[in-house]
Amino acid sequence: MLLGNMSESPSSSELVDDIGKPPEPITSDYVEMLTLVFMFIIGAPLNLGAFTQLHERPISTRLDLLKRSLNYSDLLILFIYVPSRACWLLTYDWRGGDLLCKIVKMMHNLAFQSSSNVIVCIAVDRFLSVVSTSHHLPNRAVRRTKMMLIAAWVIAFIISCPQLFIWQDYLAIPEYNWSQCLQIWEIARHTNTTAKIDFDAETWYSVLHICFVFWIPAVVILLSYIVVLSWVWMNSRPSIRTTCLSGANTISGCDTVDTVLSRASEWNPLKSFSRHVSVKEPLEKAIATAKIIVSDETEVPLNQRPSLSPSEASAVMRNGVHTSSSYTANLNRSRALRVSLLVVAYIVCWLPYNLISLIHIVDSKLFENHINQFHFAHQFIILNSVVNPYLYGLFGPNRPARPNY
Repeated sequence: MLLGNMSESPSSSELVDDIGKPPEPITSDYVEMLTLVFMFIIGAPLNLGAFTQLHERPISTRLDLLKRSLNYSDLLILFIYVPSRACWLLTYDWRGGDLLCKIVKMMHNLAFQSSSNVIVCIAVDRFLSVVSTSHHLPNRAVRRTKMMLIAAWVIAFIISCPQLFIWQDYLAIPEYNWSQCLQIWEIARHTNTTAKIDFDAETWYSVLHICFVFWIPAVVILLSYIVVLSWVWMNSRPSIRTTCLSGANTISGCDTVDTVLSRASEWNPLKSFSRHVSVKEPLEKAIATAKIIVSDETEVPLNQRPSLSPSEASAVMRNGVHTSSSYTANLNRSRALRVSLLVVAYIVCWLPYNLISLIHIVDSKLFENHINQFHFAHQFIILNSVVNPYLYGLFGPNRPARPNY
């Protein structure tokens, strides 16, 4: 039932129909198959284009690293999970043998687990942009992001390894040479129909699976963004700043979310929520200079910074002259929005299916009576991989190379 863990077979009670023949696909199976094919036709070129464009550009920021890793996991989902699932829906049979059964199931789990882990890295990167002053140093920030992503993929691989021992090729109906790739517990239920078998191990495995794939990453993402949004809100509260020049002039202003997202390098993360300028402080220091907190590209000279995408360029034109500060502020707001959209899309697309899976574990009767018909919800997870290239905005103008300092 669980996605990276989902049995490409009917349930144990449906392995053989009333007259001993293999079950046949039903209408919903064909609908799911056509949906998967459609999403593959759309998503595969998009993600391959994203892959090509990402590798034509040198890695200059930690956002580039995060995009690449997310693209890799999306490619795994689209080119491993989608074809194997569609082929099974078409044939209702597993014809790959035991070894391929184990490898494919491990790769399914790796694809979904790595996707969740990369989104966690994106959220943690936002969190570190707020709480860590060293994260604003480009070279150090990129190294830290590389280490996070390596850890994310290693953890995904380790979590996926048990699939090699849990899935097996099972010849369910020898007369028809009809095989299925099943979990060991499904095989036990089918071969021991009269024996009472303790399936506590299966329940614990299912709980751990959905926790690792979605619920633990979702909690980490939620906590990270609570800190980030709380900090942004506290720093965007109206504050009166008064600066006196020659004992006469007074300037007052109101900080907004936009100004917070492009605040000066004098920021002290999580320390000062409103800045009061003394009368002895020069006006030039009272007005904050622009700095990105979602990217380290502000360290690059203006003529070497990446080209704006069409949406980013239009934002700059609406706001006036394309100065260094306007470029920085608009580019950062656009990229902060894109990063947030990636996280929101992940939660929206992954939550329905994982919530259904949780209900299936907690209350199987409720699932069978009311929720089983919503099994198609897992296709939203595939949809997430299709739309991700749009969300991280790869299809704008190519960027010039950035020199390493």
